[in-house]
Amino acid sequence: MKIVGLGLWLALSMSCKDDDNKVSQCDLLEGTWQTESWKEDGEEFFGDTIFITSSEMTFHPADSSGRGNLNWDITYLIGGTENIIGSYQLNESCDEVTLVPKDGAPSTYNFTVSGDELTLSGAINAVEIEMQLQKE
Repeated sequence: MKIVGLGLWLALSMSCKDDDNKVSQCDLLEGTWQTESWKEDGEEFFGDTIFITSSEMTFHPADSSGRGNLNWDITYLIGGTENIIGSYQLNESCDEVTLVPKDGAPSTYNFTVSGDELTLSGAINAVEIEMQLQKE
């Protein structure tokens, strides 16, 4: 009986160690991301011949409170380039990020990271926005 108990204890302790090594969604958000799709109310706004021609977001490492610096470069087909400098704030469950530009209103998005794919989605001024990004 002691052998079975010891075997069970070893199996459980090893499985718990794997959980400790998992990287959180918050940590996975860090880095530079290239936009592949930008939809507003289901309509694509991203591409060589569409409104937004390129977009790159850089999430700098967050501090212990979940706050980090943000750089976001957007190039428009007509109107040139916009460089947004600011910060971001993560919620405790690491599934929501609020982007806070130095000049402008904050916007909050749900986010998921799967491998090298980032999805941001949320409603801004009653417009449903979904962005698909690829890690650089």
